[in-house]
Amino acid sequence: MNEKTRKRRDPEERRAEILAAAFALFSERGFAATRIEDVAARAGIAKGTVYLHFPDKEALFTSLASGMASPILANMEAMAANDAIPGRMMIAGLYALAQNEILGTDRRHMLRLLLSEGQFFPVVAEFYHRNVMTVGLRVLRQVLERAAARGELRNPKIAAMPQIVFAPVLMSIIWTTLFEPYEHLDTHALFDTFVETLFLPVQGDAP
Repeated sequence: MNEKTRKRRDPEERRAEILAAAFALFSERGFAATRIEDVAARAGIAKGTVYLHFPDKEALFTSLASGMASPILANMEAMAANDAIPGRMMIAGLYALAQNEILGTDRRHMLRLLLSEGQFFPVVAEFYHRNVMTVGLRVLRQVLERAAARGELRNPKIAAMPQIVFAPVLMSIIWTTLFEPYEHLDTHALFDTFVETLFLPVQGDAP
């Protein structure tokens, strides 16, 4: 691709190319080890072009996080809006969403990066908490409070701690990052088992 073609590139298309290059490098090298000039080289552009779209590396990460999380959060909110669905089915559906849209895709690298490097980049961690985790936990709390009111939970106090429901997802990220080469974790079975620990058996099920 020649320079004239690059200059004619639509700004949104150029932005998407920069984000794709940044995500590839963050996943390969980590956030701290990736430089803006590395992103520019991977995208095949000048470093100054990156700065036209993103003021710094943190902005690259937060844009990636927002873009990847937004459709997942929208799906969660849409599922939770249907109060006719029992809590057990809702949480099982949310775990299936996590399996298919996070653990089964490259999106898992975003959580891995936050776990490994977020403490060193508080701006990034704070953004992810405010714009992703807070929204997700609000949806989980809504589902759990409704389940508690219906007498579906083994322990109604769980409704006040939606982080408990998110814990198996985080554990899956940690396990697959560190220990998967030595011992496979069946995340489907993990989520199914965890649902059983949260909810009382439905009528007709074995206790």
